[in-house]
Amino acid sequence: MIPDAKDIKITLRISEEDLDQIDSFLEENPKHGNRSEFLRNCALDSISRIKNFKGDGQAGPKFTDRENMIMEKMIDMGYYYNMDDVVRSIVDYCFDTGVIKAIFEDKINRFNQIENSISRGFSIREEKVGRL
Repeated sequence: MIPDAKDIKITLRISEEDLDQIDSFLEENPKHGNRSEFLRNCALDSISRIKNFKGDGQAGPKFTDRENMIMEKMIDMGYYYNMDDVVRSIVDYCFDTGVIKAIFEDKINRFNQIENSISRGFSIREEKVGRL
């Protein structure tokens, strides 16, 4: 927040169940402050995350429009809480199933193939130069 900025009061409609969940969270995590402070920080954090995922010049994963649409649909359907939750789930799945290991092994194999190809190319050139 900007220093010396005037706070503006807004009205927020929220279900009792959601409010109970927020209050319960704040009781267990007092470092997040009161309701207003918590909801303000959540809103600003959400804006920051959306900017990151849409590629506004900040670091973070960049997804195609189709990928974003699918992930946002999953969030809307209640399968995930937010984009971080979706990405975390994908990464966890990749680690748990060995996909990450397979990706790294594939990259290493490709690198080794390129390195061997380059080495063979140098050897052939050296042989040709030696014959001259």
